[in-house]
Amino acid sequence: MLTGGYYRVPDFQRPYSWDTSNVEDLWDDIKESQRDYFIGSMVVFGDNASSGLIDGQQCLTTITMMLAAIRNELEVLGADEEAMGVHTLIERKDSRGKGRFVLQAEASYPYLHAAIQAKPGNAQPVTATRVEDKSLEVAFSLLVKQTRSIRAAAEANSSLSPAKQRKQAKTELEALRDKVYALTVVLVEVDDETDATTIFQTLNSRGKDLDTADLVKAHLLHMLKSTNTQLNQARDTWEEIRSRFDGASAPINMNRFLLHAWLSREDYVGGKDLFARIKKKVRSNNAQDYLTGLDDDSQRYRAALEPSFRAWKKPQLPVRMSLEALSLFRLQQPLPFVLAVLRAYDAKAIKLSVLIEALQGVERFHFLSTAVTNQPSSGGISKMYALAGRSVLNGATPTEKGKAVEELLQKLRERIPTYAEFESAFVELRSSRTYKQQTPLVRYVLDRLHESAVGSQNEPVAIDKLTVEHLIPQGKRKPKGMPDEDVARIGNLLLVSEASNEELEDKSFSEKQKILKKLRSTESDIVKAKEFGSADILERSKRLAQRAYDEVWTF
Repeated sequence: MLTGGYYRVPDFQRPYSWDTSNVEDLWDDIKESQRDYFIGSMVVFGDNASSGLIDGQQCLTTITMMLAAIRNELEVLGADEEAMGVHTLIERKDSRGKGRFVLQAEASYPYLHAAIQAKPGNAQPVTATRVEDKSLEVAFSLLVKQTRSIRAAAEANSSLSPAKQRKQAKTELEALRDKVYALTVVLVEVDDETDATTIFQTLNSRGKDLDTADLVKAHLLHMLKSTNTQLNQARDTWEEIRSRFDGASAPINMNRFLLHAWLSREDYVGGKDLFARIKKKVRSNNAQDYLTGLDDDSQRYRAALEPSFRAWKKPQLPVRMSLEALSLFRLQQPLPFVLAVLRAYDAKAIKLSVLIEALQGVERFHFLSTAVTNQPSSGGISKMYALAGRSVLNGATPTEKGKAVEELLQKLRERIPTYAEFESAFVELRSSRTYKQQTPLVRYVLDRLHESAVGSQNEPVAIDKLTVEHLIPQGKRKPKGMPDEDVARIGNLLLVSEASNEELEDKSFSEKQKILKKLRSTESDIVKAKEFGSADILERSKRLAQRAYDEVWTF
C-alpha cells in the first residue's frame, strides 16, 4: 500500500481520535507479531495514485506515526540510509518530482505534516492547538517513547562498546520496521465517493465507533459537494463550529449540540436515533440551510454554556446571570429551550423582557428542584423543554411565542418541591475550609440573597467585591465544642466587603457583632442576637430558606 500510491483522508472523515489504549494495542500487536500479521480491512475510492481513505484512517495514521518514530531513532543512531528508506513510505516525490506525503489529511494540517511526517529540521515548529492535534501529539509521544526505549535499552547494556550498542539498537529497530512492512490488510476499492460515503456510514474503525457528529458531517459534505477542490465552504463551516467549541473554557460535546439543536426545532428523538432522523430530513435541497442554522446555533450554544463568550449589553446582564446559574447547576435538559428563546430574541421575535422571564424561570425552578433538593430528573422534563422550544419556534407572532414561554413556566411551577422538602435540603448547604464541595453553589445563593436585600434598599450591588464571612469563626477562635459542620452551615455565612472582612478577621461573634452593627445590610436578627450557637445557626438557615423560597426564587 505505502509504496504503491498516496492516500488522502476525505473531508467527511472524522479527525484522528485514537486514545492511548488504541495505540498501545496496535503497538503490542506489531511487536509480538510474526510475518504477515493481519490488521483488518481498509476501504478506498478513486485511483491508486491518490485514493480517498474511507475505513482504516485511524490505523494507517498510527502506522505512519510509528514509521516516523522509527525513522527519527535511526537518524539519531547515524543510520541515515535506513532512515531515508523508512521516510520514503512517509514522504516521497510524485511523478512531477514534487515532494508529497503518502498520507494526506487536511483536518490534521499542519500538525501531522510538520510535527510528525516531515523529517526533523525540515519544517517550522508547530504547536498542537486543536483537539485532533492534541490526540496526534499524545499518540506520537507514546510511539516515540516506545521506540526510544529500544535504543535506551541497548545503550544501557554496559557489556557492549558504544559502537556495538548502536549496532544492537539499529538491528532491533530494523526488526520492528520489518514487522510494520509485513503487516497485511484486505484492501477494498469502490468506484466513487457516493459508494464510499455509504460504506463510511456503516463501518467502524478499529477500536473507535463512528459517532453522530462523524456521520452528520459525512452526510452534509455528501449533500453539499464542492465543485472546486480548493474551496469547500461546507467543510470550512463545519470546522468553524468545531473550532468554536474547541476554544471554549469547558468541553462542549458536538453530539449533544446536534441533539439539542434538533430538539429545539424538530420532533423529539433520542440520541441513538438522531442521525437516522437527520439523514431523512436533510437532503440536498435543504442541507445548506441546515448547516447555516447549526453555525448560528453553535454561537448561542457556546454562550449558553460559557456566557462570557457573548458580549452582553447592560440591560441583558440578567440573561447572562441566569445562564451562568444554569452552567453552575450543570444542566443539559433545558438547552433546547434555551437555544429556542435565544434564537427568537436574536431574530427580534420576542422582547428582552420575555427572554429574561424565560431564563430566570428555568434558573429558579432548577435551583429549587435540582441544585438544592436534587429531585430526580426524568425524560418527561427533557420532552417538556423540547416541546416548549418548538412552540417558541413555531409561534406565528411575538404574543404566541410569549404564550409558549408562559405555558412552560406554569408547568415548571407545578413541579417545584414543597417548602418542607426545600427547607430540609437548604439548611444542609455548607461552605468552609473543610466543606468545599458546595462552595460555588453556596456563593451563588449568598449573592442572590444579598442582591435581593440590598437591591430593595436602592443601593448599588457590587457582588464581585464581596467576600464570605463566617459569623462563628472557623479558625482558632472557633468556640470549643462547636462542630465544624455547623460553622460551615449557610446560616453562619454572610457577605461583607473585603475591608470589613479584614476588620472582622477571626474575632469572636460578640466582637464581630459590634462591627456588623455599622453595616446597613446586616440582618437585624444578627445585630440583636445575644449569642450565636449551633441552634441559632440552624434557625437563621431556616429564615434564609424561607426568604429564598417565598421571595427570591419565586417565579
